[in-house]
Amino acid sequence: MGSRIVKNFPSPRLLENIGATNQTVQEAIGELVANSIDARLDNEKIIIKIDIRGDHIVIIDNGKGMTSEILEKAVCIAEDMSKYIERSEGAKGHFGMGFKTSCSTLGNFYEIFTRPIGENIEYHVEFDIHEYTQRPTGADAWDIEIKDNLPNKNSYLGEASHGTAFVISRLKDRIKYPSAILKYLEEAFKPDIKQGVEIHLIDDSGTYLVQPVEEDYVKGSRIIIDEEFGPNNKYHITGWMALDTQTHNSGFYGFNIYRKNQLVMQFDKSWFRAHLMTSRIIGEVNMDFLDATFYKQGVQQSSEGWIYSKDHMTEYLKNIVSASRDISRKGNVNSPTEVKRIVTKLRRDYGIADDVYEAEYESTDATSDNKKERGNEGIQNTIKNIVTEEALILDNQGEILITFVEKENDSDIPSPFDYIFSDVDEADDEQKAELQVIVFNNHPLWKKKVDGESRVILATQDSIYRMLVEKLQFDTSKALKIRNEWLAKRLLRG
Repeated sequence: MGSRIVKNFPSPRLLENIGATNQTVQEAIGELVANSIDARLDNEKIIIKIDIRGDHIVIIDNGKGMTSEILEKAVCIAEDMSKYIERSEGAKGHFGMGFKTSCSTLGNFYEIFTRPIGENIEYHVEFDIHEYTQRPTGADAWDIEIKDNLPNKNSYLGEASHGTAFVISRLKDRIKYPSAILKYLEEAFKPDIKQGVEIHLIDDSGTYLVQPVEEDYVKGSRIIIDEEFGPNNKYHITGWMALDTQTHNSGFYGFNIYRKNQLVMQFDKSWFRAHLMTSRIIGEVNMDFLDATFYKQGVQQSSEGWIYSKDHMTEYLKNIVSASRDISRKGNVNSPTEVKRIVTKLRRDYGIADDVYEAEYESTDATSDNKKERGNEGIQNTIKNIVTEEALILDNQGEILITFVEKENDSDIPSPFDYIFSDVDEADDEQKAELQVIVFNNHPLWKKKVDGESRVILATQDSIYRMLVEKLQFDTSKALKIRNEWLAKRLLRG
């Protein structure tokens, strides 16, 4: 009997496999932006340009750049870069996996051009993923050639004295919705942008400065979060929460969780039960103690910090959950008196003085801070003509109330109508299941001559069918039968 030493060389196919993640295009681009932010100079404003024109994606920054030695370590798989470069306390990256994962997610060929500060030289390295997959496994399989040249104004870095450019080509997916990238960047780097980071997105239609997104919440409902918990209060969460001016069926509610000023979880609902009645809860929190996944989209939920935070925040949010349920009850959001009552109670529950809210409320009539900036007048302009429709009676479900709502659609959702379904909440004996049918008045379909009654019937019967199949798991034939029965009754009513 004996033992032997085995050379443990990873297969070069790993370079292809690390790109097989569930990262979206915008998340992958965001990871490269995070690398650029980490490379900022202390005395110089970081400017990042993202060019998505044509068949390339190019991310250029004016950061420190990388020396030959640092670049050599950076292109290695899972190298701990903190051993070789001094990082600020808020640095987002550590192990060099992020940019490789993201580049491999976006395309099959990528290059790095970098000019280190204080050196009159440009280093260049490239990765051809297809070529890597053809290499035999072995000690030489991961050899990389680093080229150096004098800076050239025709380079992606132009005449810059320092900085780095990531260039990804042979793209795996064509970029269909540049607006989705812009919206993601607005959310993902909101804290950094507010602190002076400048990000530009360039597409075929022009150049756009990424601005921090401003939320639309009920005036006075914004509550500052500053909570310490866990053993010896070792964990600290800061941020804010508020009540949105509308309910959501899209999932676009909950908390955006930031770690080191970078978004790691979007619209997280771990601290309350996701439901129509709680879909007004929005907020942002900073949780720097979390361990992120290696490409920083999500957190390690088995960690002690996350477990303690879930227990603490679930209890902490009970008052705003109650307020969300209260304001979402039929008609309350359209009553300034009820809104004021609900928000006043919310603020008292969290120990905020009434006189502060009184001044805010009287000056804006319970609208959000941001509506005035956007040219809107108040909550009631976002939702119009709420009417009750013929209820739906199901054998096992009981009565499902149906309301019909008209509103303007300011998102990229192409549908002319949508729905929100609120099932019975076991915690509320008075609540009934409700189907809310939403028609987006500004959709091109309604520019055609479709009378109001036909619009109501068309949208409602479609929403009933979708609800039965998507939410209640009815088979399609039974769902069609129930929908047709409702339609016949509705047409008889006239």
